[in-house]
Amino acid sequence: MFLTTGDIDRSYVILGIINTTVKKSLRADEIDQVDDFDDLFTAAKTKLLDKAIGKNGAGVIQVRFVPQVVEVGAGPKYLLLHAYGTAVKFPHQIK
Repeated sequence: MFLTTGDIDRSYVILGIINTTVKKSLRADEIDQVDDFDDLFTAAKTKLLDKAIGKNGAGVIQVRFVPQVVEVGAGPKYLLLHAYGTAVKFPHQIK
């Protein structure tokens, strides 16, 4: 199972686009973590791989991440990370 932001140099069958969104809520005392997306990237990658497995895929290509900071009035801020890519399978895996 693999995940890449590029293409791969071999034949593959496209199984479809997959996506996920993960979020983290920041309390007032955590505001300096507004640029700390590391845990969200890990969670998003895991979810994309799980979705690819659910499609009997070998991996995910052309992965893109869209980070976003959402403010809700004077309340907490949310870190959102949208991730999407294309689940693929190699021709010899097709049954």
